[in-house]
Amino acid sequence: MTNIEPEILELAKREYGDNCELARRTEWSYSFKCGPKSYGSISRFMVEKDFEVNASEIRQRWPSMDSRERTDFASNFGQKKTWRDNDTEILEIIMDDGDDHIWSSCALTMLRHSDRSRAVEFLIERLQRCAPEVPPLNYAQALGIAGDRRAAAAIRPYYDKYLKAMEAEAVTGVPDDVFFGPIPYPAFLSIAGALFKIEGSIEYEQVIRKYFNHPNEQVRYWAEHALNVEGPTSKEGLSTRRSVTDSPADLGNWRKTDNTHNTRIGRSLGELSATRKLTHYQNYTRPPTASDS
Repeated sequence: MTNIEPEILELAKREYGDNCELARRTEWSYSFKCGPKSYGSISRFMVEKDFEVNASEIRQRWPSMDSRERTDFASNFGQKKTWRDNDTEILEIIMDDGDDHIWSSCALTMLRHSDRSRAVEFLIERLQRCAPEVPPLNYAQALGIAGDRRAAAAIRPYYDKYLKAMEAEAVTGVPDDVFFGPIPYPAFLSIAGALFKIEGSIEYEQVIRKYFNHPNEQVRYWAEHALNVEGPTSKEGLSTRRSVTDSPADLGNWRKTDNTHNTRIGRSLGELSATRKLTHYQNYTRPPTASDS
């Protein structure tokens, strides 16, 4: 498949590696095969000049779009470089009619809403009522960036839950798989980081800093980024680069790769990657299928 501008493909290769190749182009994104079982995507709103859509068109089409189409749009739409009243109107359409798969894919986009208080209240409600199968990390991350103290009470139960689960490391040791293993490193550090951003409490700072000296390099990196600190691991860069995301909050949006076709859950606008502080790229691990075209 070659239906892509050379500069966009070059951008994908810089982000995902030289073996990256276009797998699929949707109405809103480019999807790339980055390895035997990993895929990534780049929003057309970000890389194509003057790529826009009118709120009136989305309002007309939204009721007939299925969940996958809605998520593809929502997760890519927020990555546009400019923001107008038209975009806030589109965001309202998404907020008024969606589900947690869709809303969590664009949680950070909510912060571009012209009414910040409405956005924060929406995110708090979603965090409190999040569907069990959808991790809460994107909502918490967005609320942490918003810095609104109203969110702390909604995030704290997740902190207590993950803190308790982290105690297993003292008994079982560090698992081979820190991404999807039994100890929730990325979830805990993301949640603790969000609370630190909101409250600035020494409690959260100290518990995160404890992992600056963790034996696993990836965990050290997550801890540094939870506090927005460019520590030794961040400066040196991870020794093993992953084509999928390495931010704590991003782990809420992808599934362990296997040979089955899982429903894609997209990433949000401002999530951190392993090699950059801020990235507008989405990563996911479900290969595109013929039905996606």
